[in-house]
Amino acid sequence: MTDPDVRRDRLEDLEFKYGRTKGRLVGAMDILSDAQITVGTHAAYCKQPRNPNRPTRDIEEALRLIDQAKELVAELITDFDRTRQP
Repeated sequence: MTDPDVRRDRLEDLEFKYGRTKGRLVGAMDILSDAQITVGTHAAYCKQPRNPNRPTRDIEEALRLIDQAKELVAELITDFDRTRQP
């Protein structure tokens, strides 16, 4: 199976488990987490010349933006759960 096939299968499983809306939000969180891991791994090799203990600014910015997106998705999942409770 190719990566898109695996993602599609995973999304179908999540939609079955949580319903369409929440399943897609959980799927988006999974994809953001994968992106965060990929960028974090890259950050281990791309260091600032002046401060080798820190990743380059573009990597720091990408990680910050991914964190913000994950926070928004997590809030949506929480809001969704609150509205669905009897």
